[in-house]
Amino acid sequence: MLSVAATVFCAPQEDPVSTYRENTFLEEEYALAKVPGFYFLFDLKNKRIELKSKGIVFRTWEPQRVRFWGSPVPFRALVLTRKTALTLPQRRVIKPGEEETAPKPQVKPGEFELEALEVKDMPRVFTLELEEGTTISVVGKEKVPKKVWSFLKWHIGMPLKTLMLHQKKRPMSLIQISFDDPKDGQALYWALTEGINGLVWFPNG
Repeated sequence: MLSVAATVFCAPQEDPVSTYRENTFLEEEYALAKVPGFYFLFDLKNKRIELKSKGIVFRTWEPQRVRFWGSPVPFRALVLTRKTALTLPQRRVIKPGEEETAPKPQVKPGEFELEALEVKDMPRVFTLELEEGTTISVVGKEKVPKKVWSFLKWHIGMPLKTLMLHQKKRPMSLIQISFDDPKDGQALYWALTEGINGLVWFPNG
């Protein structure tokens, strides 16, 4: 009995702030799960992105690199207000009476989903703009010359941008992620439509 009592007495106390954040996050996701339709969950602490509906995971992405700059991300559901990219996906428009003469490519085993969803036409580098000044930037895997430029841009350009926005009293939370396989980024762009709600879990950001 003394041994058990001593163990309980010496057990570390849970961080009340972390507990509050986790409970708030779970409550927000529960509210999203009750509404019909899809929502997203960016668990960037564990490098995991999920597309869910009613609590069921329909698609998962695991970015290889994640970095953060700016104010903490709000612990509430955020709306994806806009997607931007240098090269936007283009769909061929067939005029009435015009026939598509080009032969359709043979779909290889395992590639049906990508062809059907037109993921191959999506951009590899893009930005997801959420509410409350939260931005998620998806970049490609960089080679050495671009890594140097990216390093300078991140460590010099970002502080200057933060200072400018602070003077204007505008919050900014920038999350940058990248995938080794560009198809993962393309599939993410396709799956997240403007107007979708979701949560960003990055408590240590």
